[in-house]
Amino acid sequence: MKKQIKPNKLILYSVAFSVAFIAAGIILQFNTERIISKSRSASSEAIESFHLHNKLQNIVKNVILTESLVRGFVITGDSNFIIGVEDTLNFLKYELAGLQKASVNQYNQASFTRLASLIEKRIQLNNEIIDAYTRLGKVYAEQRISSKTGIILRDSITDLSMQLEKELYEQLQAGIKENRRRTIYVLFISRFLTILGLSGIVILCTLVIRHLLRQHELIKELKQANDNETEARLNIERISAETQDLYNNAPCGYHSLDENACIVAINDTELNWLGYTRDEVVGRLYIYDILDEETAKSVRENFPTFKKNGSVKERRLTMRTKTGRTFPVVLNSVAIYDDNGNYVSSRSTIYDITQQQKAETALKEARQQAIESANVKEQFLANMSHEIRTPINSVIGFTNLLQKTSMTGEQQQFVNLIQSASENLLTIINDILDISKIEAGMLRIEKNPFSLRGLCSSIETMFYHKAREKNLSFSLFIQDNIPDTLTGDAVRLTQILVNLISNAIKFTQKGGIAINIITLSQNTDHVNLRFSVKDSGIGIPPDKLDTIFERFEQGETDTTRKYGGTGLGLSIVRNLVQLQGGNITVDSAPGKGTEFIFEIAYSLMPVGQAMPSSLSERTEISAGAFPNARVLVVEDNAMNQLLIKFTFQSWKVNYELADNGSKAIEWLQRATFHLVLLDIQMPLMDGYATAQAIRKDLKIDIPIIAMTAHALAGEREKCLSFGMNDYISKPIHEKELFGLLTTYLADDRNSNIESLKNDLHYIDLNFLDDMVMGSGDFLRTIIKQFLKQFPGEMEALEQAVDQKDAAKVASLSHHIQSTVSILGKNTPFFQQLEKLEKLAQKNTAAAALSTEFDKLHDYKHQLLQEVNQLLNAYSNRQ
Repeated sequence: MKKQIKPNKLILYSVAFSVAFIAAGIILQFNTERIISKSRSASSEAIESFHLHNKLQNIVKNVILTESLVRGFVITGDSNFIIGVEDTLNFLKYELAGLQKASVNQYNQASFTRLASLIEKRIQLNNEIIDAYTRLGKVYAEQRISSKTGIILRDSITDLSMQLEKELYEQLQAGIKENRRRTIYVLFISRFLTILGLSGIVILCTLVIRHLLRQHELIKELKQANDNETEARLNIERISAETQDLYNNAPCGYHSLDENACIVAINDTELNWLGYTRDEVVGRLYIYDILDEETAKSVRENFPTFKKNGSVKERRLTMRTKTGRTFPVVLNSVAIYDDNGNYVSSRSTIYDITQQQKAETALKEARQQAIESANVKEQFLANMSHEIRTPINSVIGFTNLLQKTSMTGEQQQFVNLIQSASENLLTIINDILDISKIEAGMLRIEKNPFSLRGLCSSIETMFYHKAREKNLSFSLFIQDNIPDTLTGDAVRLTQILVNLISNAIKFTQKGGIAINIITLSQNTDHVNLRFSVKDSGIGIPPDKLDTIFERFEQGETDTTRKYGGTGLGLSIVRNLVQLQGGNITVDSAPGKGTEFIFEIAYSLMPVGQAMPSSLSERTEISAGAFPNARVLVVEDNAMNQLLIKFTFQSWKVNYELADNGSKAIEWLQRATFHLVLLDIQMPLMDGYATAQAIRKDLKIDIPIIAMTAHALAGEREKCLSFGMNDYISKPIHEKELFGLLTTYLADDRNSNIESLKNDLHYIDLNFLDDMVMGSGDFLRTIIKQFLKQFPGEMEALEQAVDQKDAAKVASLSHHIQSTVSILGKNTPFFQQLEKLEKLAQKNTAAAALSTEFDKLHDYKHQLLQEVNQLLNAYSNRQ
């Protein structure tokens, strides 16, 4: 409501306005006279600045004129140029002194003083030039004219004079502007006071009229205010009732606690849950009284912390009703503080989670049932795996032994068919087990160094002849810049490639198979590789491309009948690729072939770190390799016992047999053994219990190798956790078993090779071993051929160098590179040979070629020495 203006205030306003108007007139008169006085002074200064500006221009012109006259005198020698120069200079000094005295302000005076100093120096320089001309001649005078001093003085005088002219001009303009501003100011004040006076009269009249009108409006407003107050009170009462209803009947409980945890407010919902009336709770019960004993104890301990921290979120409690029934709730609460930070009360919400808890319990039970069901399934697969692998182990083992005997051609064919059928059955079982491992999340991706080219070479050897048997071309390309040594799971990469290449050969009748490996990206730590397996086979229909990686899916309904297979291979491949962080795609068309493309990133070996030796992993099977070793074989299956008996007899390994764990313990208590081959699934005392007894009861630190036909997810880890050293899956392959025996029973037969390896600088033994695939016989054959061929080639190269035949040197160098490349390319000899070839190709001078060949000749002796050492080491290994 606006304030009313009283009549006596109107009179006071009128008097005040009149006094203010008179005072403003007096001030205007005073300011007008002062402004006129200042305008006159500014006009005088402007006129003076104009005269100074003209005189300054004349002085500068005369200075430049005298300089030109002196220059003309020196150049022409005509004395007419300097007639009257001295009088002109004296006149300049006089004029400049007058200007200094008449300068407008102190700043101008300082500038004029500096200008006078510069002109004085210019006059002195002119005199020196004239004097130099008179005494020393024209040349010296011209040098003085051309000196930097004269140029600097002239430029400084010109610049300073222009600056002074600018300042004088600005002062003149400022004076004019100031006079104009004062004139405008006087006019403005005059007009303002006139307008102010008229406005004051209008305002006074307006105030009087408004005062009368306002009296009438105030009466209306007072009546309206009374009406509004009544309506507001009714609205407040309505909102309060709605809020109270919402508070009391909300689907959750509300309560407030004082500083002692006493309940000071509670809504109807929570009261209904608890079975109390409001009078029974508010101010009478504490929060601990409506909780079960355990929850009450926890809340009592944590209530001080809540008052300090100020909040509790999603706290699960158990509440107790008046009748003693309990139910679960979730509490959210915040603390309320006064201005001094003291706790006042809480605002708490309670949610009944009885149904949620029932759902969680049901979910846990369902999850447990699913786990138990998965365990039953896994155990079933384990048992079936054991029951199937045990006879397969015998079939494959005895087939291998049978192949070593003398047989007719027909018998050999039958044995080969038995072995092929057994291996196919084993492949099906392995596919099923891999799926089981993937489902259980127990398939581990290893991170070990491996040779990419060695791996691919093995795969090429594995499939090349199979492709040739079907008259198919087979090619494998690896991009040159891909590092050979990578860190990753070589076994799973091999499994992926074997699956894809097997399918390619199976479904291709003409054309060929091409495997390409290229780099997608590479940095110092990782390389991302793209693998492609492409065939020209029957192809895949477009409607099957989206499901080809699903289990039991094949291109056509009759594919299984025509080509065989379980339909699990591609599903396993996709899972193996994804487990290694990669992805796989397929591009195919019926009748045009299929291309599978997958990408996997591998870590690179740190610089300077060598790849672990693979010599021991590829040890050749040889009889009598373990003459001093004694092995305890714990196996309950008679067929497997017989198989191991014949195998160990052929290897000349000393062994004893025990058909259960108890007998194995008895053997170990009365005899000395160097290794235990322990079957896992046995009667009376299984492999796990036997291993624990050996470690804990007998306290024997003997290598234990587990033999199991389970081969399920986590089986290897379980064996190791029970104290076993290693693990071999049935059916047992001869090479794998012999490799394990070599690892744990090896004597010093490889020590000379391993020690020699660290001393080899001109032979890359890892590269050489990968190339011969661990075959000592092959390696010895290659080295002997090298020693037979290499010396003659070097003699021919030496003759070409002596004959200064650069073309022949280049040709022979390139040829010898092929010979020595079997020993590795990252060697001093090979790199020096490459350097010699490049120099010869550029027709380098004979002397330079001879120098480089001398280095190569020195390397040759070192190389031959290491080759002979390696040959002796492998010869002693026989």
